[in-house]
Amino acid sequence: MNFSDFLAEIPARYELFIALLVIACKVVTIFVRPPAATSKWAPVFQIVSIIALNIGWATNRLQVGKTGLMVPRAQADQARSAVHQAGISVGSKSDAAAKKTP
Repeated sequence: MNFSDFLAEIPARYELFIALLVIACKVVTIFVRPPAATSKWAPVFQIVSIIALNIGWATNRLQVGKTGLMVPRAQADQARSAVHQAGISVGSKSDAAAKKTP
């Protein structure tokens, strides 16, 4: 069962309420700063974030236990290099590919 099949199973009379729930959760993730990973609210915020459909490219920049470092695109390679030299794992696809190669 994929996501489209799941949505098709929702009765028409509940579609508006589910859409409002998704919108409300999205608003919460926009205006409420994510708690620390050790906070008792972290799991709740993660559930709200999932309901808000913060997945893939729609994921919020700030997440539980993570920060977002915004740099100009022209300086992205320099920033990535500086972070790498500091020994900080960024978690990007290129980092994962580099770890797989011996």
